[in-house]
Amino acid sequence: MNTLRELLHRYLSVPGSIKRLVLGSFFLQLLNASFNLILNIYLRKKGYSDTLIADFTSWRFISILLFSIPFGLIIRGRPLKPFFIAGALIVPLFGAAMLLAAEMHADFLIRLAFFGGSMGFMLIHVTALPFILRHSDDNTLSESIALNFAVWSLASIVTGMLIHFFFLMASHVEHLHLTEYEILFFFVLMSIAALFVFGSIKEKAPLRETHKSVFHHLRSYEWGKIFRGLLPMFIISVGAGLTIPFMNLFFHSVFHVDSDAFAVMGSIAAVLVFAGGMITPVLRRKLGYGLSIGITQFTAIAFLLFLASTQLYSEKGFALWFATGAFIIRQPLMNMASPITSELVMKYVGPRNRELISAIETGLWNASWFISAKIFQVLRGMHLPYYRIFIITAVLYAFGTLTYLALVRKYHHRDCREAIP
Repeated sequence: MNTLRELLHRYLSVPGSIKRLVLGSFFLQLLNASFNLILNIYLRKKGYSDTLIADFTSWRFISILLFSIPFGLIIRGRPLKPFFIAGALIVPLFGAAMLLAAEMHADFLIRLAFFGGSMGFMLIHVTALPFILRHSDDNTLSESIALNFAVWSLASIVTGMLIHFFFLMASHVEHLHLTEYEILFFFVLMSIAALFVFGSIKEKAPLRETHKSVFHHLRSYEWGKIFRGLLPMFIISVGAGLTIPFMNLFFHSVFHVDSDAFAVMGSIAAVLVFAGGMITPVLRRKLGYGLSIGITQFTAIAFLLFLASTQLYSEKGFALWFATGAFIIRQPLMNMASPITSELVMKYVGPRNRELISAIETGLWNASWFISAKIFQVLRGMHLPYYRIFIITAVLYAFGTLTYLALVRKYHHRDCREAIP
């Protein structure tokens, strides 16, 4: 009980500027979560195939791949609030454009909307962790990072419940016609609230940095640390890109799960993700970086393999229940490590490299998901079953987790050396 009381006190002590950042991100993540839950199913109902949907999905990563690293190079020593506001303008605009383009079957415009909308999210994602590290303190740093990650799961909970409610209401109210299109447009409108929340943020003035040239600026970073900090994330992200964006297609194709049911599944999983994410500071303090990462990740990998196996006996009545259970349990386990690994990497690389590594991490994550989406497109074009693709993901997850554990050892070894007088 004392631990929970202390944890609650730490969350309440998170600085107000970070709380506003999280609240604004929540409204944008409502839109993001709704697209992740039912956009692919909506596109499938509009007549698009798995391979074309994968092609559309790949475009959401191209803009981040192109712009995130240059963006990371220019934000060190600059105010970050204007980028939050710009992102809050861009995301709803391109979200609406995507839905209108899908209704018109304008494939080029769909790709353009994926491209532009992801750039808006990039502005916020790259700047969020550096902003938190600028405005937090040692006592609440873990909680601030956990809140930043938990906002996605909280938005998924609310989104899943609302989607289920809308479909339920449409089935009971005569002449009320609600499809995925109307529901997704509702979340576009909801996301506009982020603009007003970000506008109320009070930002500390950053320490300005000046460099004689671009090359002098580039030499000011510790590239060896940056590479070692990014490697495990890149390996895991390649595997994640083969599975996470297409999980709804797996359930829809193998078990004929529709938008309503998958939204409920996603919402239930998000409840556990949120709860798990909120206790990660306790987990990290009690078990340390190595054990907390290893236990959560390897257990999640086991459940992913179990989920993959359900396709082999999908005609059995219990297969859907097994798949649903594995999906719901795996989600929080896999996501619990994210705040811990982010804190580890940010501490390992040090203050000088944080803005850039946040940008490169975002760029690499999306680059790997672009590659993964193309690989998924090819594999599904070859009619490779989903379970084999999931096995590839599990292997990459395991390798990435081992690389994180190696980074933990290097971080502790460096700390021990620095502690010796």
